[in-house]
Amino acid sequence: MNAKRGLSPFFVCVFLAAGFAGSVWGAPIATKLRKDTITVRGEGLSPDEKFVVVFSRQAASITEWYDLDRDPERTVNLAAHGNTNGYALFQNRAEMEWQGKNLTLFPEPAKKFALIESNSVRAVVEIAGRMTTPSGDFPEEKLRKEVHTITGHKRKGTERPQYTTRFAVYPTGRIYVRHALRFEGQPLFLTNNRVVLATAPAEDVHAFNDHKTEVKSFLEPSTFILHHGKDKRFAGSVLFVANYRRYRSDWLGQMMTVDRKRRGWVRSAFSLQEGLRVMQPGESAWNFMLQIEPSNVDSREAAQLYVQDYLKPARITFPGGRGSLVLKEIDDAQLDGFAEGRGCYVITAEEKRTVLTRFDAGTLSRFNPAFEIHDWKFGLPREIHVDTDTRKLGVHYNAHLGRKCLLIQYLGVLTPGVHTVRVSTRLR
Repeated sequence: MNAKRGLSPFFVCVFLAAGFAGSVWGAPIATKLRKDTITVRGEGLSPDEKFVVVFSRQAASITEWYDLDRDPERTVNLAAHGNTNGYALFQNRAEMEWQGKNLTLFPEPAKKFALIESNSVRAVVEIAGRMTTPSGDFPEEKLRKEVHTITGHKRKGTERPQYTTRFAVYPTGRIYVRHALRFEGQPLFLTNNRVVLATAPAEDVHAFNDHKTEVKSFLEPSTFILHHGKDKRFAGSVLFVANYRRYRSDWLGQMMTVDRKRRGWVRSAFSLQEGLRVMQPGESAWNFMLQIEPSNVDSREAAQLYVQDYLKPARITFPGGRGSLVLKEIDDAQLDGFAEGRGCYVITAEEKRTVLTRFDAGTLSRFNPAFEIHDWKFGLPREIHVDTDTRKLGVHYNAHLGRKCLLIQYLGVLTPGVHTVRVSTRLR
């Protein structure tokens, strides 16, 4: 396996597109692909955890979210109605300084709008395009044209920022987001860069923020819980966690929330930076997690369990050398074998038939951990072993076999402490 930095094993693991549009509702996770929308439905772990999210090319984000067990007819969209100038459930915004004024940047409708993975473990949607302004003009473009018209010489300037956002959706209600901005030319002067969560209806929506204002650690969390209403039929909650810093030199600004009622919905802004900041050419990427199920995540105490599980991954070792972690890959912010941008532990089987892990959960509960096992040349295991228990495929875990890549999501909680997880095509 090529483990050079910047080459993700995810992109080595190829998933054929033959079954994408033909996914059948009733599977752990299912998808429907149309020209301008991608619909993903998750079955969750129980009948009380069914959900649907709809991605829109126009908004370059999630514009529909339904809590199916309480609202099977999809009468209430829990996401704010989003378009290019509106607010979807998850949206990126920025402001740049230009001639003494702040200029808003937001995504144009996506040029790339693709379902790049769809199987029994997860669906992965990738959306990419350019950032734009309310007028549609980018200042540097206008200035370059004027200089060229007057002088006849072309002026080198800043290209429009390009965005690429990838969503990895698991049937257990976790959505892992990797958002990247890339541009070439002169540096950009940003006055802020923020992520917006917008929910509807606004009545009876409660927002919580667990983030501490002081910046001390290498990775700082920011947590939002938006809980919908007192009517159980339409209850729903979304937990938002940010984990966006890979190196100490990366941008780590003050974080704050803004809750406003606006046209019938509530939006919360997570500001990555207050004050002027020079953004250098190249790519800057941030990782986030949305937790939209279970619907009872409606308190700081309930949310904290999910936050810590994401921000502080378990430690994995391999007794007898049966497997190893893949540490240097693009989605692994902490270089610890957990790819925050995809929400899974990344392992190589080194073409061995058995992978044996010592899964040290520490003092935290681990919710439905997912594993990518690369260099796997064997069949789909019909059972795995967790501690002394035999776990059955389709009951206790979901699995998918790609090209030399095995995906597994354990459908249970690994309690604090040390566990052994054995994946093998051999009998015990």
